[in-house]
Amino acid sequence: MEENYQILISDQQSAVTVSEEELIRVATVTLQAEGVVRAEISVALVDDPEIHKLNREYLQHDYPTDVISFLLDSGDADPRGVVNSGAAGRRGYGKWLAGDVVLSGDTAVNEAEEYGWEAKSEACLYLVHGLLHLCGYDDLTDEEQQIMRGREREILRELGWEARYAED
Repeated sequence: MEENYQILISDQQSAVTVSEEELIRVATVTLQAEGVVRAEISVALVDDPEIHKLNREYLQHDYPTDVISFLLDSGDADPRGVVNSGAAGRRGYGKWLAGDVVLSGDTAVNEAEEYGWEAKSEACLYLVHGLLHLCGYDDLTDEEQQIMRGREREILRELGWEARYAED
């Protein structure tokens, strides 16, 4: 299934160190957990000034943020290509996706310190979060946020981590 995922990593910051292999593993596990058949994803790690610029330009929010995702294209694929049959009913099930996920290394360092875990784990949480947005999850309402957080926790557990949030 990994050959169905093209994941490109660009590290343009120096605040947090996460290996390309780790980010690809996180992306692959997330996409498989959601039942995504094919994906072309670019992941960029940037600093706060860069993500602030993107947030202002594309979302009209004048502040830095943790993660921004851009769905470039998507559609239904042949669900027989899904390796994870347990993913039926997930929002990514049977889809192909093309998108960009931009993560802030500076924010990951600051938030990780506050929540008491490694900055690379925080950055990986941002990647899971951004990919879930590409799959169709949202967090604009409390109900949607709970659903999305539940998926994040399940996927991070699969990766061997326990998610940490402000309300925990």
